[in-house]
Amino acid sequence: MKKIVFLIVLVVGLVGVSLAAVSYYSTHGSLPVSSELTFGNPEGKRLKGWTEDFLEDLRFKDFKKSSTYHLEKTQKARDIPKLIRRVFLVRHEMLDIKSYKIIGLDFDRSGKRARVRAMVYYRILGDQRTRDDKDSSRDLELLFYWFQQDDDSWAMELESSLRGS
Repeated sequence: MKKIVFLIVLVVGLVGVSLAAVSYYSTHGSLPVSSELTFGNPEGKRLKGWTEDFLEDLRFKDFKKSSTYHLEKTQKARDIPKLIRRVFLVRHEMLDIKSYKIIGLDFDRSGKRARVRAMVYYRILGDQRTRDDKDSSRDLELLFYWFQQDDDSWAMELESSLRGS
């Protein structure tokens, strides 16, 4: 009797998990990819590293280098400070990126497009009133979009990545 009850519970559990996966797929368009699995492949490791490099360049206000992650032919036209204003809602001079963490990465089915999810922790610099304001320290979740080029190199689309609301 215990075996039958156990078997019924097991079957009901498997059906429930299957229905949940189908429901997720129908609402999100794709099944989730494990970050551990994605970070484990060479392309995922490179994209994670390049995204961290990009965020470090922003942190140290190296806008010339931060534009190099974009397509080479349009790098000179990138206005990183303007993009920062749109995303963080503060002038780049007043932005102090304290830290960042890569929290996810996934590829499309072709493997030629990827997006890296990052959490950026920052504070807004300013006078005493600004520093004392509890909202001067914030975090922001960002998606960075990468596209594999015809020569197999990868480029970030900065406008999509730093779009802001």
